[in-house]
Amino acid sequence: MKILPIIVALLLTTFYMYGQASADTLNQDMPDTTYIELKNKTIIIIEKIGSKESNIHHEKGDHNEEMGTNSRSFESNFGGFEFGLNGYLTPENSFSLSEENRYLELEDSRSFEINLQLIDIAIPIVKDRIGLVSGLGISWNNYRFENKTHVLQNDSSVLYYDTINQDFNKNKLTTTYLMAPLALEFHFPSADKEIWVLAGAFAELKMGSYVKHVTTDGDKEKAKEDFHLNTFRYGLRAQVGVNSWSIYCSYTMTPLFKKDEGPELYQ
Repeated sequence: MKILPIIVALLLTTFYMYGQASADTLNQDMPDTTYIELKNKTIIIIEKIGSKESNIHHEKGDHNEEMGTNSRSFESNFGGFEFGLNGYLTPENSFSLSEENRYLELEDSRSFEINLQLIDIAIPIVKDRIGLVSGLGISWNNYRFENKTHVLQNDSSVLYYDTINQDFNKNKLTTTYLMAPLALEFHFPSADKEIWVLAGAFAELKMGSYVKHVTTDGDKEKAKEDFHLNTFRYGLRAQVGVNSWSIYCSYTMTPLFKKDEGPELYQ
């Protein structure tokens, strides 16, 4: 009778050791799962079997969204190189200049703007569909005047011009601004292309300006002066594009020249 308790004890020990080994084997075959509670979200980290890689899931209510290869960050199309044509708008919203300001009338096809975006910043708002766009760039503006005998002068409290007997082949004002945009960009992806729209504002700081004349004989004259231009200006811009190509327009809400020092014209 004494041997029965010994046999029962041995059987219990064997069953316990077998169960423990089975549990260890099962734990080795099952992936490790870690739960992290963060406000109203639960982050689940599941380690793959035989690998150090992990799948990360975000839970919010009943909605699960897998992160990693299926998620896309917002990539802005704004920036790079831009080419545009300059024009004026009067306070009366007219493209025609008054008689006293005709000396500033432009050759439309030769008065151009070149923008070069050096730094681009994109902050996603709605996944890869809507983002806040900003950055830093340089804007060069050429105002090529139709009148070749009226030369801008800068030695007075107001802007004025001198009439030169010699006819110039080129008579233009050039400005350089440091530009910083701030806009919303909307993406509308399709099967093989992406249509996007941008709308927002910009601010510019003048870095330099000069007037340049070129005579019919090829002689060049350049005068680097302020010419009563506004140092700081801001405005609105809109842009519509397909993939990396787009068309843009901008309107400067600050007058081109300082108040009471030149004509009230908006670029």
